[in-house]
Amino acid sequence: MKIAIVDDHEIFRLGLKVLLTTLEEIDSVVEFASGLELLESRASLLLDLVVIDFSMPDCTGLEIIQRLSEAGDPVKVILLTASASSAILKEARSLGVNGLVAKRGSGEEVLLAVRAVAEDQNFISPEFESLLAQCTVLDTLTKREMQVLKAILEGNSTREVSALLNVSFKTVDTHRTRLMQKLGVHNLTELMEMARENGLLKEI
Repeated sequence: MKIAIVDDHEIFRLGLKVLLTTLEEIDSVVEFASGLELLESRASLLLDLVVIDFSMPDCTGLEIIQRLSEAGDPVKVILLTASASSAILKEARSLGVNGLVAKRGSGEEVLLAVRAVAEDQNFISPEFESLLAQCTVLDTLTKREMQVLKAILEGNSTREVSALLNVSFKTVDTHRTRLMQKLGVHNLTELMEMARENGLLKEI
């Protein structure tokens, strides 16, 4: 099994690499300091598994996972995250992530996740299981409303969101009004605070 570790902290990558090489199932481990580096090299690597951090400078682990999925890449993925956010965890599951591991967890937990995924099983850190079972206000949003919300949180104006999603200005404005009503917020400041509380903003 060939594994890639994607994390912007070199010391963490080195420690994880040493840990993973103790597994007999693993033939080689490659490292990347960013998700974009992984995407640039992915085609020639023939990877079996990617262990990727959620929070990185260039883009989130979920954005990289989505791009791999859109490219039809069959590689298995384990997401490491320090955030106990049901929104992040549920989005990861919707993208087909095979393992969800708490970054503050033990090395043994990482090894358990890798072994499980190698055997075509899913793995979830125990502390995340109850969060995934919870229903939050974000679950009431439609797929399009979530797309509009994420585009707004990335700093795009209504007109810019319209261009990004290839829909009319009026349609975006309607989605924006409805999602703010559902979330119980009245302005961008309240929307940003709600997003931070629910883990939709990048981890700091």
